[in-house]
Amino acid sequence: MKQHILSCTTKYYKQISISFLLINFTTSVRPTNTSQLDKSMGYRLMCRFWTYDVFYHPAVREGGYEYLMRMDDDSYFADDTKEDLFVYMKRKDLDYGYRALYSEPIEPLKLLLRQLFGKKPIIINCIYNNFFLIRLKWYYESKEVQKLIDNLLRDDLILREYIGDGCAHGTMLKLDTRAQVERLERLSYGHNYHIMAPTLSKVIFKATEGFSEELIKSCQQLTVLRSFKGKLHRINIS
Repeated sequence: MKQHILSCTTKYYKQISISFLLINFTTSVRPTNTSQLDKSMGYRLMCRFWTYDVFYHPAVREGGYEYLMRMDDDSYFADDTKEDLFVYMKRKDLDYGYRALYSEPIEPLKLLLRQLFGKKPIIINCIYNNFFLIRLKWYYESKEVQKLIDNLLRDDLILREYIGDGCAHGTMLKLDTRAQVERLERLSYGHNYHIMAPTLSKVIFKATEGFSEELIKSCQQLTVLRSFKGKLHRINIS
């Protein structure tokens, strides 16, 4: 995979510098029997990574970066973004940008929030965060964010009970009412078979025959789903 990414990218864009860093996804923590046992420990470690670990990896913490963007390897923009997203975040003075929301059971998170903030219910919208942009200064300096993160890490709660990273991000945004946040609805975005058309808030799932097979041609073309009909669009990048 590493060589594939390098050969695809540097073949056409020789000025781009790409670094690969190993992440230690091992732990002795075991999930509680009452947690969502369909979520493997590997998946839980991934959730912790995008909630905490990535922000304190030396490559990020010491890199002098202003923003961080996540883009999963099976995510894509189905059309031109019109503007560099980092420039857009800077111009709009945003702390966080995302495309869509989702929901899942969050009882352990609700219990934690009741312990921290009393009985007043807090409604959480989980971020569909296989794509997001975040201002690192906000993450590091927000007292509300850091209080939440500290409690998620205490006694490995985020691993033992399973708390998804999207719901953790949604909670960060809910707790820090000063955060400047935007749902980037004008982006035509896809995550494997999940399609998010411009201006529409809902996520459509459209399994499409041949889509996975097309991905092996990623050096020559970008293959995306643009419509709810499940039609493949191929964009030549060679």
